[in-house]
Order: sequence, then structure tokens, then C-alpha cells
Amino acid sequence: MSKRTRAEALQTKKNILEAAQKIFAAKGFAKASLSDIAREANVTRGAIYWHFENKSELLAALCEDEACRINLYTTLRQAVEENQRDPLGLIKKWALLHLTEDAEALFNSSLASTVESVMSSDVRSDVKEKIVDMLRARMQVLESALRAAVAQKQLPADLDIELAAVYLDATVNGLINLFRLGLTKHPLSYYKNVIDVAFINLSQIRRQRFMGY
Repeated sequence: MSKRTRAEALQTKKNILEAAQKIFAAKGFAKASLSDIAREANVTRGAIYWHFENKSELLAALCEDEACRINLYTTLRQAVEENQRDPLGLIKKWALLHLTEDAEALFNSSLASTVESVMSSDVRSDVKEKIVDMLRARMQVLESALRAAVAQKQLPADLDIELAAVYLDATVNGLINLFRLGLTKHPLSYYKNVIDVAFINLSQIRRQRFMGY
């Protein structure tokens, strides 16, 4: 593929994603069709199928692109890179990135509303399963990052990795819910204290302390 053709393909993919976000916001995920998206993007349905298998892949790609745009995925993945000397610092940076204005805008966006409506639906669907798979994958990366922090002696050797990951994920998601519900009364920087306290207490989550759960 020539450089020009590759650039055109990337632009087409970007146009499709932007169109999908508009259509999902206007019609909802369930009622949106690939034909609607194709018309909005000024492409054929075949062009969409070249990049995405179905609507579910489109929504998942939108979620990943937005998370990458504000460095949520990138930062967490950097924590598990080979020879990374400060995985704990990167895990904390990942957590703090949820307190930026870009993150707040994402959590209050039409995309977030679309995902929320899909996940709250009683209907089992491939898109719901795909989003759950993405969340599981993120949790696995978080656990790997915590293991890296243990290996670097930034956290105790007997840290309960799984429970520590749940603790951090719950802390971050709790803040996200505050943003989405409009319950924040202070600037975002104020809530950095919550993240600071979470990381101070992180080393206390040790396996032998929870043998009875």
C-alpha cells in the first residue's frame, strides 16, 4: 500500500468513527445502522466493513481511541514495558489522568452515554460482551503493572495483586461517577487527594490480611 493510499485509508477510518459517534448520539446504538453511518461519513457500507466487522467493533474502537487520546491506555501500558523502573509512578499517573478536563469531558460525552445505555440494557449483545472484554483487559494490564511495581520493590512482595487492582479501579470509577452525576463541588485538582490517599494505603492490601474472604 502506497503512503498516499495508507493516509487515505486512515482518513476514511477517522471519518467513519466520527460519523459513528454522531449517529450513535442522535439515534442511540440500537437504532443506528451502518447505512446511517455510511451516509454521514460519505462512504459505502463496504468501506465500513473494510475497517470494522460490525457496529460493536465501531463502538469499541471509539472507546479505545478516546482513551488513547487522553493517554489512559498508553500510560498504563507503559507501566508494564520491559526495563520500566517506575511502574508505580506510571500507575499513579494513569489514575491522575482521570482528573483532567479532557477526561471529565469524555466521561460526560455522548459516547459515555451510549456505552452506559448499552451496558445497562437487559439485552445480551455482542457489543456488551466486547466492552466487558475491554474492561477485563484493562484490569489485567493494571494487575501486570502492580506486579511490575512489586518486582521493583515499590510495593510489598505479599501484596494481594488482584484485590489491589480492584481497589484502584473502584477508586477511579467512583470519581468518574461523581463527574457523570454532577456531584463534584470543587475543581478537579481537589480530588487528587483521593488518589494520593489510595496510593498511600495501597501497600496495606496484603494477602495474609485477607485470608478469610
